[in-house]
Amino acid sequence: MSLLTSKQNKVKFLNNIPIKHIHMYEKRDLIGKIFFGAAILILLYMFISPLTHTFINVDEYWTYSLVNLPFMQGMIVAVHDVHPPLYYMILYLLTPLGLQNLYVLKVASIIPYILIMVVSATKIREDYGWLTAGLFVFCLGVMSDFFIEFLTIRMYPWGLFFLLMAFIYYNEVITNWDKKSWMLLTLFTLLSVYTQYFFAITCGLIYLLILYEILTKHKDKLKEFGKSVLALIILYAPWMIVLVHQMQTQAGEPREGFELVSAIHYITAFAIKGQNFEFEMIIFKLVALAFLILVLVLIYKNQDRFSAAGIFLMYGTIAIGILSLMSSFSNTMRMRYLVPVFGIFWLSASIVIGKIKDDKVLMVALILIVILTSASIAITHDDIDSRLEFNDKKDSFLNSINNNNSVIVYNTDYGYKILHDDLNNTSKQYTLSGSYFYSGDVEFSDNFTKILKDHPNKKVYLVNWKLKESNKEFEEKYDLKKVYDAGHYSFNLVKH
Repeated sequence: MSLLTSKQNKVKFLNNIPIKHIHMYEKRDLIGKIFFGAAILILLYMFISPLTHTFINVDEYWTYSLVNLPFMQGMIVAVHDVHPPLYYMILYLLTPLGLQNLYVLKVASIIPYILIMVVSATKIREDYGWLTAGLFVFCLGVMSDFFIEFLTIRMYPWGLFFLLMAFIYYNEVITNWDKKSWMLLTLFTLLSVYTQYFFAITCGLIYLLILYEILTKHKDKLKEFGKSVLALIILYAPWMIVLVHQMQTQAGEPREGFELVSAIHYITAFAIKGQNFEFEMIIFKLVALAFLILVLVLIYKNQDRFSAAGIFLMYGTIAIGILSLMSSFSNTMRMRYLVPVFGIFWLSASIVIGKIKDDKVLMVALILIVILTSASIAITHDDIDSRLEFNDKKDSFLNSINNNNSVIVYNTDYGYKILHDDLNNTSKQYTLSGSYFYSGDVEFSDNFTKILKDHPNKKVYLVNWKLKESNKEFEEKYDLKKVYDAGHYSFNLVKH
């Protein structure tokens, strides 16, 4: 009897001990800090990666060639390009002593990620908490095409930062309607459209959302809206003359065409950038679609208008972008154009995930993110390997002809810009176009037949640019043998 009583007393004692159940929601700050720590490790790897394996695409070579010109010459070249000038100006400002160093130029594209991390650790953390801040910067380091773009010598990482800031201050405007928010929204909008024309689509949609808000609820704020729009028009007007010139120049260029089925890939490209229908890729895209549905449900449940605006901006930009690019510039939609709106999506998704209080729902969201992270890292790894293999083959070919027995003839300025440094030991380099600032290693000549006669005992290579109309003329008039095809350009050995 006494033994039973003793056991009963022990049970009562244990039952009376207060046991606190630990919820994931209560640990959301710790989870967010873990994600933020992982983002810092990703940032460190970004600095190391170009030192161990550098991959350079043709657009990066073009940028490298431009910023190594004197500033005024570089700006004149930029005027004849298809982009606004701000990114090139940033490079001139950031790298005055290191323009000859490709690593320095790549680091210039990492700076926006650092700035975004600062904004996340301060403003985003203060407004939404550590989970949102940490998850956001982590996803920007691993999802979709972000990692590669942060290591690419182009304007898209800077556009990502500027557009994210415009999106953040869009929310500040419709929340506070204060002068500071209007000024910062106007500033970051202007910086965005001076970085890449495509970003004007998203900026325009942001202002449409504000106009809708004003007309439906705050008609007294129409004057401030008008001031912001007027300031943008006045400050962008000087460049509009250049834009018209660039559009006229591109109007006659051949187009690559666009398959509408490719647009399907953009639905889940915020996480998975692969553009094929292989079994594994389909599975990954279905996971991304499940994550998208979860985000939409959370937005509806929380009635989160800011996050809803982010989803609208992403898909609105994609839809308008496809239609506008198909009818204007020669380029079709590129995944890199969408990097900024993918950033807006991940901020929106991180905000609503940070508000989840149900442990099971939060666990599902985090599991989906882990799956998407693993898939995206694998895809990025394969992409980097493919780029490195391409660069190895290209370098091997260029090295094989970079000798005194070779003569190089460029059919376009672009070919010269990206290749002449790697062919500096050839007997002679010519360009058939005279609209660029050339170094002393090339001679302009519009008489291809004379070039052949002047070098009877040399191997003459004609560098043709993809889709260039004059390619047909050379193919019909001369005996060409394609010896290397890099996609954007090809080397053709001329028999003479």
